[in-house]
Amino acid sequence: MIEKEVVIENELYGTWTQPEKNGSQTAILLVAGSGPVDRNGNGPKGKFQTNLYKDLAHFFTDIGFMTFRYDKRGTGKRSGSWMDAGLFDLIHDARQAAAFSKAQPHVSRLIVCGHSEGTIIATELAASGDVDGCMLLSGGVDNLMEALHHQRQQAYRELFALPSWKGWVNRKLKIDEKNEKKTEKMMQKMKTSRADIVRIGGLKQPAKWFREHDAYDTRAALRQVACPVFALHGDKDPLVESSVLTELEELVQGKSEFHIVPDMEHGLRVQTEPKSLLNMKKLMKITAGRPLHKTGCQKMSGWLASFGQ
Repeated sequence: MIEKEVVIENELYGTWTQPEKNGSQTAILLVAGSGPVDRNGNGPKGKFQTNLYKDLAHFFTDIGFMTFRYDKRGTGKRSGSWMDAGLFDLIHDARQAAAFSKAQPHVSRLIVCGHSEGTIIATELAASGDVDGCMLLSGGVDNLMEALHHQRQQAYRELFALPSWKGWVNRKLKIDEKNEKKTEKMMQKMKTSRADIVRIGGLKQPAKWFREHDAYDTRAALRQVACPVFALHGDKDPLVESSVLTELEELVQGKSEFHIVPDMEHGLRVQTEPKSLLNMKKLMKITAGRPLHKTGCQKMSGWLASFGQ
């Protein structure tokens, strides 16, 4: 494997990988999920180390594909602040990375592979006709607000199901109704603000990012997608609603397929422990050291085989 760091217009830092011998003429652009994670999928100051995007890049290169992964704003070697960036700033960066990837020697096709929030960015690139294939990992179809609503509902179910008096108190206090009102109030403050960042309850919130995601219609974008689409979820992922993937066939113009892999979590690794949103941080620390899920890799490589010809 050949791996090298590149800089695009003194701004976008990333890593290009390719097989040592000529493989497929298809490159895969990796688009990261939300938060301050760098090109490798790691958080700042040694925290939240998953290496998910590095592992994915190496997996794709091992089966013959070129890949490009890049630092988000305010992460890795990239300047700026990740919290200042809105959805369309992130889409701009992804388009810049896509243009770079397509300009590389021997690249004739480009697949965008988005993970989590990156699936929304990947959807926009595919809708614009910028790519030849689209992979949606641990996300897809729902926009951010719909995904966050699902996550809150998952949390309420778990809180209500807590044993003994804990679950009873949560049900009695109707924490779901109270939290939904609080969430709506917070969203209204961000929607009516023109600032990139606002303080709510003493904490900084990425208002621009929320506003632009709230206005983005993922399903409308999918209706413009003509390239092949592949979606992959794990049944231990509490952050996604997998039932929405059944909509793909009717939404996109081209071919689509999706898979829900047993015992796979949000980071595409093996999780035999019970699915839980409340314990997700603890579980991610455990699963981060595990390999990518074998079945998930098989599903990805099977779909990619048609681009390897």
